[in-house]
Amino acid sequence: MVAVSFTDTSLLNEIDEDVVIRFPIRPHTFKRGKVRLMSVDAFEKALDPGRLSILKLIAFGVSRPPVIRQKLKLPKSTLYKHISVLTRYGWIERGEFGLVFSAPVYLVYEVEDGGPGSLSIRLVNGKGAFVDEKTGFIIINGVRPIPNCLKCPMLKQCTQHVKLLANTFNVTLRSGTPAEAYIEVLTWVTSKNLAKILNSIYLDLSLR
Repeated sequence: MVAVSFTDTSLLNEIDEDVVIRFPIRPHTFKRGKVRLMSVDAFEKALDPGRLSILKLIAFGVSRPPVIRQKLKLPKSTLYKHISVLTRYGWIERGEFGLVFSAPVYLVYEVEDGGPGSLSIRLVNGKGAFVDEKTGFIIINGVRPIPNCLKCPMLKQCTQHVKLLANTFNVTLRSGTPAEAYIEVLTWVTSKNLAKILNSIYLDLSLR
């Protein structure tokens, strides 16, 4: 039996790092039509500053490793190590034009062993990512709003972008800041879609 439950937000309130990271994105930089489910560990692999820099360039359309290396001035071994990690943990893959994001939506889960024949998949509502041509590449990590959100010079632009994102998923926003709104959209996508996904498709498990 696989039970699907959702993380108690009171636990998430203990998270110290509250991050909403948004980069503009160019066309042809992500695979469409699927949702990528990833573990907390896999999700957090992208939060390394070097890997975030690589993801930012991919979002901008700089997708070939030699060009990324030139832009970031990284040693070849360091660059390919970062790319290997991002690929292995499900963030990116190779596409026709170079490296691309693996999916337009990334959801994060934890697995608990409930005993023989029983697993619990618990979604982490405050972590995840979106890739969208209108709103850009957005990584969400944490559930509390960013304290300076209302003072940010990007407030108007972020507000417009998160409204577009909410419209994409038919979410009625109730949040007071863009940071809260991004998390609200992510929580809605998480809670409404995972059970449907698991009930409608098959899963491949490695026997290695």
